[in-house]
Amino acid sequence: MKRIITIILLTLAASITLEAQTPAWESAVRLYGYKNDNGTWRISPQYQRAGEFQGSGARRWAAVKIDGKWGCIDVDGNMIVRNLFDERSVAEDAGKEWQLVAEPGRWVYPSRNQSDGKWGFVDYYGRWKYQPVYEAANPFYGTDPKAFATVRKDGRWGCIDGKGVMVINPIFMSAEQAAEAGKQWIHGRNYYTWRTPVTNPKTGLWGFVDYLGRWVVPPIYQDHDYFGEDNNYTYTQVKQDGRWGNIDRDGNIVSSPIFFTKEDAAYALAQYEHGRSLEGWRLPVTNPVNNKWGWVDWSGEWRIKPIYEDATRFANDTGLFATAKLDGYWLVISDTGDHLSRNVFTLSSEAWLAGNEWDTHQELGHWLYPVQDPGTQAWGYVNYKGIYVIKPIFEDAKLFTFVWNDRVAPAKMDGKWGCIDHTGQFVVTNIYNTSAEAQIAGRRWAEGHKF
Repeated sequence: MKRIITIILLTLAASITLEAQTPAWESAVRLYGYKNDNGTWRISPQYQRAGEFQGSGARRWAAVKIDGKWGCIDVDGNMIVRNLFDERSVAEDAGKEWQLVAEPGRWVYPSRNQSDGKWGFVDYYGRWKYQPVYEAANPFYGTDPKAFATVRKDGRWGCIDGKGVMVINPIFMSAEQAAEAGKQWIHGRNYYTWRTPVTNPKTGLWGFVDYLGRWVVPPIYQDHDYFGEDNNYTYTQVKQDGRWGNIDRDGNIVSSPIFFTKEDAAYALAQYEHGRSLEGWRLPVTNPVNNKWGWVDWSGEWRIKPIYEDATRFANDTGLFATAKLDGYWLVISDTGDHLSRNVFTLSSEAWLAGNEWDTHQELGHWLYPVQDPGTQAWGYVNYKGIYVIKPIFEDAKLFTFVWNDRVAPAKMDGKWGCIDHTGQFVVTNIYNTSAEAQIAGRRWAEGHKF
């Protein structure tokens, strides 16, 4: 009988307690409290913010904010989790632990020491478990024994384990980076492959660390890319002395830092990954020492020495010829560095036309190109090797037009323009003031001289 009465009394007490469940705002004091179902105050208004009660039975609780900090109260308004927390979610985690009657300190929560602003970790009663020595701290992630919390020390982020031991060195530049490393640590995976970029706090140069925050690639680079989206790729691009190259995840150089852009370095890396021969790929770059142009392979090694004032790319970077500028004039160059023509062309485009004629095995002299003699300043015409076919005797000259047997080119002599044939003879008398007028006349001549 006594047992039945006791159960009834406990049930009544619980039902009375359960009434304290509705947060309400009191405008007179501009604070929150809790009202019973009949609208009377069960817990007087004293909180800046107030959450709904959670849990069941006698160990129900609610998160409340007092003096700018979050804590938790029970149904009678007793502070069962001290108001120490900046985030409501952290206070709620502590409230759930209290609800489960967990051992205090088995799980701890980041809290800031009001006296010096340092962060440490407290149990749900608000007692320091790990002393406030950090510049910032976040809640623990994971489950014992592999749980971690990100903390900031000397401006950098690392991770402590559930015993407060710094298991991941504070070298990471953000809490997110440190948390990603912590997740790798929890699972114990990718230790030999996972890399993330960070700067040396003293020099500001970039290197790469593993998930324990240990340097794997020393911080000697001005800029960087990533080892893929998951920091687990084999290669990446780095910048040194103003140029880009490629390294592997252990810091070994795959392509010397010679490329102008990160994209060029990535393009070179693609050649390596696709197994392309070193002999079959060229990219023009300048030598940082003398600013002269040459061509390198995907490893960044010189394949054609940097002695030129300017340079163009080989077709698809695997073609047999390109153009280069030497002593102020353009020439045609082979993929082995041999000069296929003399450096006589004024424009790169003219030299490229000559190179294309060589590349397509056309008859030498099939097409002629106007060039200016540096000494006399007179104009003549050369074949694709840059050798004069029509001597430089003209005051100015333009490209040949039309087809093989009836081609003509505007040329200027004695102050007037006419048109010459491929032997250098005027077939349209030089009586015109402009090359355009001469070319129109040349077209009429060509149309009347078709074979």
